[in-house]
Amino acid sequence: MPISLYDLSVPLFISNLTNLTSILKKAEQYADDNGIPHSDLLTARLAADMLPLTFQIQSCSNTSKNSLVRVADAEAVPMEDNESTFAELQARIAKTIDVLKDVDPSKFDGTEEKEVVMKFPGREFKFTGQSYLLTFAIPNFFFHATTAYDILRSKGVPLGKGDFLGSL
Repeated sequence: MPISLYDLSVPLFISNLTNLTSILKKAEQYADDNGIPHSDLLTARLAADMLPLTFQIQSCSNTSKNSLVRVADAEAVPMEDNESTFAELQARIAKTIDVLKDVDPSKFDGTEEKEVVMKFPGREFKFTGQSYLLTFAIPNFFFHATTAYDILRSKGVPLGKGDFLGSL
């Protein structure tokens, strides 16, 4: 039996958002233990032209919840992208996980060839449901999750591969 698009995406997003929750807790504890203002970590970037930690977490949230809208015709759940504290980021992740858990897996049935169009200023990308998840949504999610991890590692937060992968 082939694996469903739901099984390829939603449990993966939930698992890795859960891992991000743990990573953020470690980062907050590290900041508290070392007298580092939380804002130093929350606004940190890997390079001047990259966006900060808060954006990376917001992007993981947006990518995962918007994949439900694009592939499974789920109702959009808007979030303001205005989090500026660890508590606000944790609440956003929790809300995103709730959104993901609430989607009916059967909404993904038969969406492998569904057309998904993403419009950007001056560009348009066309995918099938399957290619959208496999070549855009999942890689994009992991780009931002990895960048969040890397930002915190670069600031000295004691994270390792086990923190990124979580409990397997």
